[in-house]
Parts: sequence; structure tokens; C-alpha cells
Amino acid sequence: RRVLKEYPDFNIVGEEWSLNPAIVSYWQKGQNNRDGYAPNLPSLMDFPLQSALQKGLTEKENWNEGLIKLYEALAYDFLYPDPNNLVIFPDNHDMSRFYMQVGMDVDLFKLGITYILTTRGIPQIFYGTEILMTHKESNSHGHIRKDFPGGWEGDKVNAFTGKGLLKKEIEVQNFFKKLLNWRKGNPVIHTGKLTHFAPENGVYVFFRYNNDKKVMIVLNKNKEDHHLKLKRFNEMIGGCSKGKDVISETQFNMKDEIIVPALAPLILELQ
Repeated sequence: RRVLKEYPDFNIVGEEWSLNPAIVSYWQKGQNNRDGYAPNLPSLMDFPLQSALQKGLTEKENWNEGLIKLYEALAYDFLYPDPNNLVIFPDNHDMSRFYMQVGMDVDLFKLGITYILTTRGIPQIFYGTEILMTHKESNSHGHIRKDFPGGWEGDKVNAFTGKGLLKKEIEVQNFFKKLLNWRKGNPVIHTGKLTHFAPENGVYVFFRYNNDKKVMIVLNKNKEDHHLKLKRFNEMIGGCSKGKDVISETQFNMKDEIIVPALAPLILELQ
């Protein structure tokens, strides 16, 4: 409280490592707790969402498993005074790296990163996530937090220049660059509203929008292309005839249905 009084524009994040949003929300500034405790912490680490992301991508799809975990995690946002000020993350220095959490599956990894960089909240990326860093030796903190490759004489791999990186590591690094540079210039992702639809048939759809722009995000967890009927989303798509995918730059006709590639995300800027 004293820090924020002196520096009112500061944002401070705290950690309550609980998967229960009711417990995490107890500590956020503005919470009207029944015991009278008035927290002053503006932001919390969103551990419930991180857990939901890992389970949502790795569990088989069922009525209560898989992508529904992500949908339900956001459904608890009513508990938070300011869910948009939560710090969201796929992994951190105290847990297995995200690439290993999803079974070292590059496609699932990209789905997860797309979600983190387009949903509500403030994204945090642990160094090395952008080049698929692993810790196959063990789950010890020493191996999880190993040195980032490059920058020292004698390093065989240099992730700053790309020297020695595997093809998939370069691919993911470029994926990050493209998505993050796009995100940087789009306030609709930073502060826009969010509307999402319950996952169906292994596909999760949500929208970010403000008065100036509307973006449709589609996550297809299926191992085959999916024909997505658009009628269900008329309340959000209405008036838009085209959508351009940020990643592939492919143009889509938003009339009746779109074909979503297997195990892939779409980030469609609607027009």
C-alpha cells in the first residue's frame, strides 16, 4: 500500500500458488472479502489458468475434460476484481517447461502459446520457451533453469543468431516473433473485451474486440482439418465478410464455414 501510494502508476504482481480461483482472487486489490481483509495487490499470477491450459491441451476431449477446462477457467473470472490485470503464463522457473508439459508436441505447444498471447491478462514468457528449451535430465530447478544457449565463447548453439538451432526450434522462434510483433501493435488484445463459446468437437473459439477492431481466435485440437460452421457465432461475426489469419496471412470467406487446419490455431482479423 505504501509503495503504491508513493508510485501510483506501479503495477505489482504477487504469487499465490493455488489452482483455486477463489483463493487467488482473495488477494487482489478491490476484492470485497467477507472477513474484512482489504488487499492492496493489483495483480496475481494466474495459476488456475496455467493448469487449465496444460490439461486442456493434453486430456482427451470429453464433456468435462480437454478444452472445456480452459472455458471453465475463464468462467471463474467473476471472482476477480480485475481479471485483465492477472499475469498469465504457460510455464515458469518453478515448474516443467511448457514444451515438456504438452509431451514435446510442437503443434499443441503452438496452440497453447497462441492462447496465452491472445486471451485476457498480461502474458509472461519464461526465457527459452521461444526455442523449445527442455530439461530431459531431470525436473530439478537447476535443469529447468539451465543457461540460455548463446552469448558465451565456445557455445555450440546460439539462439541469438540461430546458429545450431534445430529446424523446429527456429520455426517456433519465428512463430513467437510474428505473433508477438503483431500483438504489440494491437490494443484490442491488450484491453479489448472477450467473448468465448463452449468448445465443441475439439475446437475452442473466442473473440477479442473493441470499438475499432474484432479478432476471432480458433484453436483446433483435432488431428484432422475441421469444417467450422459459422452460424453459431453470428452475434460476433455479423457484418464481417472476411477474415485474415495473422500467422499464415491466409484470407477466409466468413460466409457459412471455414476450414481450420489440423492441430492449428487461427487468429482472424475480421473485416
